Amino acid sequence: MGIKFLFAGTEKDDPTQLHAIMMFPSMEVLQAFGADEELTEIRRKGGAVIETGVMTPISKDYFTNYPDAFIKH
Repeated sequence: MGIKFLFAGTEKDDPTQLHAIMMFPSMEVLQAFGADEELTEIRRKGGAVIETGVMTPISKDYFTNYPDAFIKH
């Protein structure tokens, strides 16, 4: 889907609370992500509690000064 994960981590005092910052290429992709039943089931099996998830859209302009995300192993 072209989604970039910029950050994912759990709270220090509550490892069951995951926070993720994801960049979607468009609102259409965000909507497709949320509507994809197969992906939702995979996330649910991975431990995501879909019903309590909260999405907070932020301005794309916020990320313009940062390079593309990378993965460090």
